[in-house]
Amino acid sequence: MTQAAVRIRPATLADAATLTELGARTFRDTFAADNTPEDVEAFLASHYRPELQEAELKDPRNLYLLAEVSGVPAGFALLRDGAREQGVQAERPLNLSRLYVDRPFLGARVGAALMHRCVEEGRARGHDVLWLGVWERNTRALAFYSRWGFTEVGEMHFLLGNDRQRDLVLTLAL
Repeated sequence: MTQAAVRIRPATLADAATLTELGARTFRDTFAADNTPEDVEAFLASHYRPELQEAELKDPRNLYLLAEVSGVPAGFALLRDGAREQGVQAERPLNLSRLYVDRPFLGARVGAALMHRCVEEGRARGHDVLWLGVWERNTRALAFYSRWGFTEVGEMHFLLGNDRQRDLVLTLAL
């Protein structure tokens, strides 16, 4: 894909169905090959339904950022205020709960644009650390976060269906 202008905007309630579909598709694209179909589908059923994304959008502690390229949804990020994982040393941490880019837009700087906006939002809102959990086997994401300066500070567990997986906890000082 050629480089195109990436527009990042706060998502609204009208975007709930888009976030549901985009989230489920990008999650499946990223993790289906390394997990059982049953575990992936169980996770998607419990995390990606329009009413769930609507509730997340209504929660004032959350900020969804939607990336668009030529008007087409290309990815999104979800920032959560008030969450903290063991190992995160901060006065005002901000959790980067999700950062997903749709497969056709990988390599088109959508992830970088989203991350840049997440860092800007964190700083503007007075947070001192941006933190996230990433599956230890997601090498593409680990390399991306490393390029941004994130460092490993611990681990946590993530339940994908019935499979308990190990996520690494990474932080970036803001």
